[in-house]
Amino acid sequence: METHHKVFFKSSFNMSEIPSSSIELIITSPPYPMIEMWDTLFSSLNGKIKSALEQNEGRKAFNLMHKELNKVWKECERVLEPGGIICINIGNATRKIENTFQLYPNHVKVTEFFHTNGLISLPNILWRKPTNSPTKFLGSGMLPPNAYVTLEHEYILIFRKGIKKRKFKPKSEDRYNSAFFWEERNKWFSDIWMDIKGVAQYLDVKK
Repeated sequence: METHHKVFFKSSFNMSEIPSSSIELIITSPPYPMIEMWDTLFSSLNGKIKSALEQNEGRKAFNLMHKELNKVWKECERVLEPGGIICINIGNATRKIENTFQLYPNHVKVTEFFHTNGLISLPNILWRKPTNSPTKFLGSGMLPPNAYVTLEHEYILIFRKGIKKRKFKPKSEDRYNSAFFWEERNKWFSDIWMDIKGVAQYLDVKK
């Protein structure tokens, strides 16, 4: 099977080069709101985010960050064809702001957007992604009740545009040539990833 690829190195806020309802599959992973390494990026998109963080208004900053992400999701929804699939890798964030430690559930906000815009959820994947941090125990560590559960997973959220599946020609040659073996199907379609390790991320490309 011959494939062709075109790369646009630009922001996904505006994907005007791509016609509406023309993409069958989108796979992406955005900057995670409330992860400190992305604060500068989100603040550059909306000055109110920077102000909220400086004033220790964590929930306000969280919601404003997702408003920015929603602009990208809206474009993804536009270019996705009816019956098309979008897969999003996103992790939740834990953060202490003004002596209050809490979870910021990014996967909930993303799911909320797509449900509001008519996409349906398909079974998702839980990516068990152990941290390399030496400070895995949070809060008071070994002392109850202030020792927090260690957050070591991310989500692969999967949505379909519309309630109807894509239609294929009966006995489509390309489709049947792409069929999985039983062993492959059981491994690749597991709802938990245990053996796929993440890599460290750096904003400085020199690293």
